[in-house]
Amino acid sequence: MKSVPLTRARHASNFVIALENKGMPSDRLLNRANLPAGLLNSIGEDGVISALSMLDFAENAALHTDILDLGYWAGIVPLEGYGKFGKRVVSAPTLHGAITTFCRDVHSECSEADYYLKHDGANAWFCHGPVGNSALQQSQHELYALMIIIQVLQLALGPDWQPKRIRLQSLDDSGVRNNDFLLKTDIEFGAPITAVEFPLKSLATPLLRSVKAAYASLDAESAALFENLPGDPLMALKELITLYARQYKMPSIELTSELAGVSRRTLQRFLHSKATSYSDLLDEVKFNMALPLLSDRSNSITAISVELGYSNVAHFSRAFKRITGMSPNTYRHLLNQ
Repeated sequence: MKSVPLTRARHASNFVIALENKGMPSDRLLNRANLPAGLLNSIGEDGVISALSMLDFAENAALHTDILDLGYWAGIVPLEGYGKFGKRVVSAPTLHGAITTFCRDVHSECSEADYYLKHDGANAWFCHGPVGNSALQQSQHELYALMIIIQVLQLALGPDWQPKRIRLQSLDDSGVRNNDFLLKTDIEFGAPITAVEFPLKSLATPLLRSVKAAYASLDAESAALFENLPGDPLMALKELITLYARQYKMPSIELTSELAGVSRRTLQRFLHSKATSYSDLLDEVKFNMALPLLSDRSNSITAISVELGYSNVAHFSRAFKRITGMSPNTYRHLLNQ
């Protein structure tokens, strides 16, 4: 028996919110798709619904309201609003980490979602697999997925970043052509997959996280323990370690605890609550210190690894690739393209 594709209720709710923002009612359209009115009040944002029902609701809503780019308006909801999944994505250290986390965990949001990264010379494509055979059936879902992909890329490339090239499975239609955000984008319609192009070297770009939002998301205990650190405590810890490392060497966890004014146990508990460890924290600090060193070709990879405190260049290369998806040599090569 074939399984029924499922999705979190929050995604259908995003379409409801988009309709309400346009002054359009949604209850009748929800009922026609066999979805309850007052969706989130009925089952909660983490509740699961039929992905096919959500698809039917989205496409019919666009047709009946004549909002032909409804998927765009539903897809610009901030990623932080996607529950634990969204928080994991925006907490990644680099764009590579965000994309990897997204592709790995997206099945927790939609059971049959298919997202992946494809390299293409000096560029890369963030891809979404086939969503159906009918162009009519897939247009709003595809536009929704497209905007989520773009939001992930904007975490590192900036909120105003726009893609130069995209590929869409749907056929040429005015709902996409007339969308202001996509007016300057080269669009290939009728493609086998949905994909957004971006520079491959951007995978090494740290995320532009909102310090205020990140700090506000902390539980009261963690916030109190690190109240002497400004902004987001995790970012402040990295800055503290970086400052010390530039003057002396990479500090031990005991020394960092002392510099932060907390016990080692408290620091470890805090890092565990943020799904990281002290060794991962050091790798991120070393990575951020490595980027400007790699941009100067007079610095050898071996010399950089020694300066950052790695025991050998292989350890440096493995740590760098874990964070960026590419070796230091590949990153340096891309910088000159």
